[in-house]
Amino acid sequence: MKFKATTVFGPNNRPLSYSSETNGARTFAEEFTDAGVKVSAAGVPERVVPGRPRALLENGVWHHFIFLLAQYDSKGAARQSFDAFLPSQTLAFQITLERDASPAFDVKGRRVETEHWRAETNLGLDFEIWTDAARTPLVFRIASQQIRAVRGGAEDLAEVAAPAVAAPKAATSPDDPFKSEEVEFRNGEQKLAGTLTMPKTGAAPFPAAVIISGSGAQDRDGTIVADLYRLVAERLSSNGFAVLRVDDRGAGRSSMPSKPTSYRELVNDSRAAFEYLLTRREVDKERVALVGHSEGAESAAIIAAEDPRVAAVALLAGSSRPVDKVVVEQALFQLALAGPVDPSDKSRLPAISRKLAEIFDEAKANPKPAAGAADDQLAWFREHAASDPASTIRRVKVPVLILNGERDALVLPYHAVELSQALAGAGNKHTTLRIFPNLTHLFTPSTLDSSARGEKSGVVSAEVLQTLQTWMSDVLGKK
Repeated sequence: MKFKATTVFGPNNRPLSYSSETNGARTFAEEFTDAGVKVSAAGVPERVVPGRPRALLENGVWHHFIFLLAQYDSKGAARQSFDAFLPSQTLAFQITLERDASPAFDVKGRRVETEHWRAETNLGLDFEIWTDAARTPLVFRIASQQIRAVRGGAEDLAEVAAPAVAAPKAATSPDDPFKSEEVEFRNGEQKLAGTLTMPKTGAAPFPAAVIISGSGAQDRDGTIVADLYRLVAERLSSNGFAVLRVDDRGAGRSSMPSKPTSYRELVNDSRAAFEYLLTRREVDKERVALVGHSEGAESAAIIAAEDPRVAAVALLAGSSRPVDKVVVEQALFQLALAGPVDPSDKSRLPAISRKLAEIFDEAKANPKPAAGAADDQLAWFREHAASDPASTIRRVKVPVLILNGERDALVLPYHAVELSQALAGAGNKHTTLRIFPNLTHLFTPSTLDSSARGEKSGVVSAEVLQTLQTWMSDVLGKK
């Protein structure tokens, strides 16, 4: 196919608009305004998502890295953070850019001077860029994903500065101890698609699990979150579990919603996945667990509190407090890492955080529209603000595993402690808590530790996968 991306930048290299075409047909367009990002796509109602990014990063769009590097102030701090946006996923995030060194390389007897940059996102992904003195990108590498991109003419430099890493093992192969099946099911008008992995050995019916993703429209593997969901599914299915992971509505092969999605509708999507598993003859209906990550952890707790058929719950990086509180907390934490900050000075918060806080305030101040009214644009915000994870978890009576990274900058580890205390206080004697040193929100090594940079970063901890699998086997492995 032929892909074309066009970005218009204004003063101070701030993006004004972005559009993409595939084989000459417009796929989507976005306009960046003070009110947020106005998104237009074929066949989908126009919508506005919060954010006023300074940088864009779209997969395969080289010029976005040129404008990202242009944001860096050489007279400022070594590490500088910017609000960023992934257009194709309408995903706002924060990126930190650091000028690491100025290495010179001997390239076939010729001295080549470069600038070496490190970048990391609060989603857990980090990468490296080698540029010339004018900050023109020459080599780009994401070691954790075995990705390397090279500017024409810099091939020899790339072999010296950033040798290619081994190609990744295929997601599935004949040697895997599990088999995979493409599945589809529905939640009302919403079509949902996913992958069901099942053990190749052992006798059915198997214990099972539904993986519930974090916020944002994510694919079934968790491609933008270090393939966390695929790794969890394949680890569990290699050890006796049937596991269903699903493309969120609007992602992958799941259909695009026709109107703004409320939080309760997302919960019901996950409930539909649970119901689908119960229809499979290979699944033991009395041994089906929910494994939720981030927002998905809250969703898993809600379903378990409401449905006694859920046999166990694993909460990965789940919040103990409403999201409207967590949004501000995340921003303050990042600011405090960089230097002293006055928590009452809201003007210091990143633009995306201020905008989200404003929308939450608006949602709480305005009641839910009457039945039959126009689409509720604030439903997700209103429902999240009214949802108290600590209160919900007290109603969960089945075994619960709570995992968190010590250096999780999105859901600070105290949330895991609060959730465990809420369960214990409610009389649940089957609660297990584990906080992993130096791991992030994605359970990857934190790049705040320089020894975890490069190929080690972006790789989901084997200890986390082992802890989850062992607990699941202990709780549900036998009838």
